[in-house]
Amino acid sequence: MKNPGKKASCCSSLNRRQFLTRLSLAGGATLMGFYGCTFNESIRNVIDLPVMPGDGDVKPRIRVGFMREFDKNWMGWPGAAYDPAESQELYTNILEEANLDLKVILDIDAVPLNSNESIDRFLKTAQSDNADGTLIVLQDIYALRRDPLLNYFLEHRGKLPMVVFSPRGTSMTHIHSTFRNTPNFFMATTQYNEWLGHGLRMQKALWQMKNTRLAVISDTEERIEKLEPVGTTLHRMPFDRYLEAYHATADSEDAKAIARSYIRNAKDVVEPSDEEVLEGARCYLASRHIMQETGCHSLTMACLNLIEHRKAPPPCIAYMQLLNERTCGGCEGDVNAALSLMLTSYLFNKPGFMHNPTSFNVQNTYGGSHCVAPTKMDGFDKLEETYLLRSHHETDWGTAPQVLFKENQPATIFKFLSSDRVQVATGTILCNIDTRPGDGTGGCRTSFEMQMDDVADVLDIRGHHNVLIYGKHLHDIRAWGQLAGIQIEHITGGVLYSPQEV
Repeated sequence: MKNPGKKASCCSSLNRRQFLTRLSLAGGATLMGFYGCTFNESIRNVIDLPVMPGDGDVKPRIRVGFMREFDKNWMGWPGAAYDPAESQELYTNILEEANLDLKVILDIDAVPLNSNESIDRFLKTAQSDNADGTLIVLQDIYALRRDPLLNYFLEHRGKLPMVVFSPRGTSMTHIHSTFRNTPNFFMATTQYNEWLGHGLRMQKALWQMKNTRLAVISDTEERIEKLEPVGTTLHRMPFDRYLEAYHATADSEDAKAIARSYIRNAKDVVEPSDEEVLEGARCYLASRHIMQETGCHSLTMACLNLIEHRKAPPPCIAYMQLLNERTCGGCEGDVNAALSLMLTSYLFNKPGFMHNPTSFNVQNTYGGSHCVAPTKMDGFDKLEETYLLRSHHETDWGTAPQVLFKENQPATIFKFLSSDRVQVATGTILCNIDTRPGDGTGGCRTSFEMQMDDVADVLDIRGHHNVLIYGKHLHDIRAWGQLAGIQIEHITGGVLYSPQEV
């Protein structure tokens, strides 16, 4: 909901012709009261946040159950000192608190799943309510070993994605390990009850990826295709759609207001002129229009084709902003990188940095650089990293952000290799790498060096346009891959999880 008195989105409730007219004729009223706002507040005075899957009335329905054979366990796990009813109330409170942010339809069944008949009832309700996933809290070890209720649930769930939370005292390794490769299923054994919130987020991210529409702008005919098993829909379209929207932003006061915000919040403006910064703001408005007009939630464009022939300026600063807004501005029409950027947003609530990889074999470290980077690397609700306004390095034209990452920052590198394969590894960001005239250093504007974990030789690292995210998330990505039925591999090769290994 917009704040009282906030100007309506320049994209909302407008057809194509009205929007294009709006962009070219925008008046100066947008600028009133603009100064003194924070970066995000000032942009929101011009245009609302993009609408993402789950933001509207249509949301994923997650059915929650509590599985246990007994209300008290004498001489067994979790033991007679464990109170199932009080613990169920605790788990319920954790889920409901997590859902204040996630905002899924949380369908909690308080009646314990303690028999095959109770599981049949639970699944029948899930089917009739069109549940999108289920989260089961395991409350004693007997549901796994003596009278395996969990096995019965798995056999009768159909295609329902399933997360099982097994708190301390409800499983042992030799039992839990038998489920390690079950597809569309993940069993989390941990002593941290707060993990329940992440389990709920895993289910939502799975639904969001299936309900995401990605605009792919390139020199192609318009068509729709669906990627399986991830489920994302691609809306492919020609460059002319984008160019029309971009040219409609000429003389837009909204673009001027956004450009001033870019400049005011930058640590420094090095190469770009005011006009080049304005062109970047126009790229942002044009991108948002494409998303609004086509019903897409994110966007990737084969931008180098337009830049090379000077048909449109580099959209780098525009894509920085899209990444900061929970969506994706993806470079070079790379669909797999765009999928990776969207998963980062959905699963970790923070953006990623798509980059060109370099292996520094002298130091045996990994490097990455690109002219598009988000500043919200810590999270969408966290403070931004410092950025400078630079030119697009390959052309020395337009406006690109140089974002300064935290040094000694734990991080993850990953990417979809295809819609059913993801590679991943972890490490630590050592430093940022600068590029200045005459310093003998080239490459894109945002650049880092990273010490990798579990990589004997950096020349073995695979992939192009890998995605960097803050934090070590290899096991989180492996867990989500199992839930999604997607193969997870190490970035140097070797399978970490395969849905074929059942």
